[in-house]
Amino acid sequence: MQTMIETATAAVTMGSLALNAWHHAGFPVAMKLASRIIAPAASLPQTTSLPEITVVMPAYNEAAHIAAKLRNLAAIDYPADRLHILVACDGCSDDTVAIARATLAEAACAHLDATVVDHARNRGKVAVLNGTIAMVKTEVVVLTDVSAMLPPDVLLRAAAHFADKDLGAVGGTYRLNKPGSVGEANYWKYQVAVKRGEAAMGCPLGLHGAFYAFRRAAWAPLPADTINDDFIMPLEIFGRGWRVAYDETIVAYEDEMTTPEQETSRRRRIAGGNAQQIIRLAWLLNPKFGGVALAFASGKALRVAAPFLIVLGLLGSVVLAAGSAVFATLAAMQIAGLLGAAAGALLGASAPRALAVARYAVAGHLASATGVVRYFSGAYAKPWRRDVLA
Repeated sequence: MQTMIETATAAVTMGSLALNAWHHAGFPVAMKLASRIIAPAASLPQTTSLPEITVVMPAYNEAAHIAAKLRNLAAIDYPADRLHILVACDGCSDDTVAIARATLAEAACAHLDATVVDHARNRGKVAVLNGTIAMVKTEVVVLTDVSAMLPPDVLLRAAAHFADKDLGAVGGTYRLNKPGSVGEANYWKYQVAVKRGEAAMGCPLGLHGAFYAFRRAAWAPLPADTINDDFIMPLEIFGRGWRVAYDETIVAYEDEMTTPEQETSRRRRIAGGNAQQIIRLAWLLNPKFGGVALAFASGKALRVAAPFLIVLGLLGSVVLAAGSAVFATLAAMQIAGLLGAAAGALLGASAPRALAVARYAVAGHLASATGVVRYFSGAYAKPWRRDVLA
């Protein structure tokens, strides 16, 4: 009986460690290889006409960024008669609405066909997106964060993709002007590299919310409680038979530097969204989707499970360490990693890079575990507000 228990414990422990190793090391390497081996998409179709575009920006208490964002949009190179802007203010309690209207009255913004919609009540981002996009009549819709700055050619680059009648959505890459930490900077580099590989496998799994564009005809409203809209919306477009592209020449620059508290809150909420999307997009695990299914299982499903697999792997290794040199070594390695993360936390800004990255990784898994538990307990049922830590 004891042998059976030990065998089962060893199997669970090794399985947990193997899945974690694949998620954290094997899968990123596979994505890097995929992006190098699989031929890149052919050059964009040539087009003599540009589609009409509506830029939709939900805004909640964005007084610090809205003026700079509207001036940024005013500097974009796109025909004024084919560009429309909708700023949907979601029950703002600050001066976002007044600043937006004052900025649009400036000479530099006078050519913009822009409307500021002032909703009296805060309903949440997804409700605002559903209501606003439903009113859009143009062929292409662009979603962009208020705090993300865009280069002048961003719409021309995005518009070129829609000459392909099978294209449903296209997203660009994302860069932080002011990373909050070394760990955050490395995290986003990792995300971009993985997204490049996902695209090579058939479809990027989600698009950066800082900027992406989609065909209005490919869109359908999202459930009001959707957490990661920039993940679920593009993949539902893919599920409806459209192609989704990732173009690294389209770049959005994040101007806002996150505090550690905001970063933790963001990662908790993303983790809750990851749990939600595994349930709602479970159809993506169907083998008929090939590389997309593999990427979804390896990069997204395992991300939800990773914190709990880490605990299983560590506990199992410690329990089996006394009777096995292999598990004793594995336990020592895992404990050393946790101690390194703790040292990184104690040293703070003066921590060596390796310890800072370890601290960020462990903190991320703690935030992820919390977010998953909070999701299943119903904590994310209320509308998201950027000024409330989750």
